[in-house]
Amino acid sequence: MKRKGFIKSLFLGSAGALVTGKVFSEETKKQPKNRLMVDFIAGFQHYDGPDAETLLEVGMSLQLNREPHNRFDKNAVEIWTGDAKLGYIPRSVNSAVANLMDKGKKVEATVLELTPSAFPVGSVKVEVFYRR
Repeated sequence: MKRKGFIKSLFLGSAGALVTGKVFSEETKKQPKNRLMVDFIAGFQHYDGPDAETLLEVGMSLQLNREPHNRFDKNAVEIWTGDAKLGYIPRSVNSAVANLMDKGKKVEATVLELTPSAFPVGSVKVEVFYRR
């Protein structure tokens, strides 16, 4: 994907997430967060992460996509922003997240910390949580 098209799709995808996020924001704010994990995005340098990194902000919501048929990891969970795949939840901590997602629970993720100087490993730290 060309950079201009990538940035356009990223912006449009994020705008859609912001619009739909407002519908649930009041109801979900009342429920306490149950933290599942805090870790860096795995494989960030192999996907759209380097191109999207300058558009990420602390506190930004990310989309999680369960990938049960991943040939390398049956508990794989992708991390996306708009149309940009950032990478995966690390294999060492993804089983609890995958288990909850498989049970139909709403699992959420946000950008917790950005450290561009730590590229490629450790540049984006995410928090993953669910609400009861």
